[in-house]
Amino acid sequence: MGILLRVTAAAVAVIVAAEPAAAHTVASADQWKVVRADRRNTYDAVTVTPGGAVWVAGTRNGTESLLLKGRSTFKRVTGPGFRVKRLASASDTRVWAFGTSKYARWDGKRWQVKPWTHGRVDRAYSIGKNLWVIENATTFPSAGAAGWKPRSTLRRLTGSTWRKVSTPIVVKGLDGTWAAGSARGKAALARWTGTAWRAVPLPAIPAAHPGQISELTDVAVDGETARVMAVGWVAWPCGGSSYCGETLLLTGYLGGFQYEVRPEPGVQPRAQAEPDGRGGAWVVYPAKGGGSAYLHIGAENVETGAFPAPSKQVVRDLAIQVESRSIWAVGTAPSGRNGVIWANGR
Repeated sequence: MGILLRVTAAAVAVIVAAEPAAAHTVASADQWKVVRADRRNTYDAVTVTPGGAVWVAGTRNGTESLLLKGRSTFKRVTGPGFRVKRLASASDTRVWAFGTSKYARWDGKRWQVKPWTHGRVDRAYSIGKNLWVIENATTFPSAGAAGWKPRSTLRRLTGSTWRKVSTPIVVKGLDGTWAAGSARGKAALARWTGTAWRAVPLPAIPAAHPGQISELTDVAVDGETARVMAVGWVAWPCGGSSYCGETLLLTGYLGGFQYEVRPEPGVQPRAQAEPDGRGGAWVVYPAKGGGSAYLHIGAENVETGAFPAPSKQVVRDLAIQVESRSIWAVGTAPSGRNGVIWANGR
């Protein structure tokens, strides 16, 4: 029997007229703007170096690998020779690109390409001196086999070797020294001590429904205040093999967390979070009916909104410039064309 996931409600999407292809605009601190739109390109991954260089990976005309670099305008640059699925960066001379069977490092002059012999890279992070990847992560399905279980593998680059790292939770997202995921069917957090991951005690989510399960899909940490903000979902059987669910937000500090359960936008098993550089966080997720929407976690409330896009493009990746308010998003239409680059706080 398959699982049919029924979302209780969805965020209201506001469709905003798109700007012309390759338009360049300046975003206000509270508004997303289209920086570049191109009908021939697909944009899959983005990373921003501490110095503000934005790297975007995708394809051109559906098949040709594409790599862009810029700040307010973008130019095509030489790629590593394979289709890049994920990006991470520590500086302008330390940028990593991950594909299906290869990965590479940009040293400021050229790409150093090596074989990738592990699983599918779902997330890549350069955090301090550590380079992490989350691979083969399962996603709570809208329709799939009953008895779904969360799974993932966390690896860290040690010297020239990618080593599997033991974790007390199934990790789905990282930020700083924090990891978000689940343990034994419940939303969970863990912290990196420098040598190992340790589970962090969390308050119990009110069990309003029998058979309830939950998970955190990503976490964002404010660098100045150390405020932790995580997004996830809570779901429960609601007839046969059907599941109903809601969005789960967790905010607070080590030693004191609180949950908020929101009927809208319902279960969002791929929601991604990034800090906004002002003590809050952006949570991005696919909107009902197409396109992408967001929740903005502020100091006292949570605001909702939708990304401006000409053809309901879906955000595929999100990245922030460390210690700044500059945040970038990339995506494409369901057709695999009409790539868009957005910016906020520039």
